[in-house]
Amino acid sequence: MIKNRRYTNVGGINMIYRFLLILLLLLLARGMKAQSLSREIKGVTGGEKNSGDCGFIADKPNHILQLPQQVYSLGITVEAEGGKPSLLVIGPTDKERFCVLGDVKLGKKPEIKGVWQPGRYLIYVGEMEGNRYPFTLRITQ
Repeated sequence: MIKNRRYTNVGGINMIYRFLLILLLLLLARGMKAQSLSREIKGVTGGEKNSGDCGFIADKPNHILQLPQQVYSLGITVEAEGGKPSLLVIGPTDKERFCVLGDVKLGKKPEIKGVWQPGRYLIYVGEMEGNRYPFTLRITQ
């Protein structure tokens, strides 16, 4: 007489659990790297230092943006409550410099959008005539 035997594939089940655990860990790690760079910074335009072509700026940057890797879509916009605000971005090297001018009366906001290389960016919110106005700096990804 042949007895009914039950066979269980314990090794196969363990492999499936291991695979699912590794997959979960990879997804969590990927999600942690994909943190948004979007932020909003408030301050006052201008400063004592004449930058030349980008108006008057503060001695220190209003924000420092550190990018560990290339970002394919990043925008920086300044909204000021008055005057002629400017946006000065220095980076990713000291030799690279971008200046965008605006005019609140004409509805023009200083804005830079595009692909950004890895590196450190110094962001200044200036004012062409040396005046001081509250501003909001928006970084969007």
